[in-house]
Amino acid sequence: MSLATQGHKKNTTTLVLTAQERNELRLALRTYVTDLHMEIAHTDRYGFREELKGRRAVLEEVLRRLGGATTAMTGQGRQGEAE
Repeated sequence: MSLATQGHKKNTTTLVLTAQERNELRLALRTYVTDLHMEIAHTDRYGFREELKGRRAVLEEVLRRLGGATTAMTGQGRQGEAE
């Protein structure tokens, strides 16, 4: 699996994961993205909120590439789910 982004060829990384590792990574990212949603909602400082939104966008893109964007957005992904 390549996590390369177009236009950023110099800073790319190829990460080879087993199916179990990919599922665990997706679960961890989904959990963190959900936590970020809550933190963004409860943050009063504009600059910090924008930083969190940027972090969330990056992680959602990684999830999309891992094949987990839909479940990340709806919160339906669960550990042990069949892929």
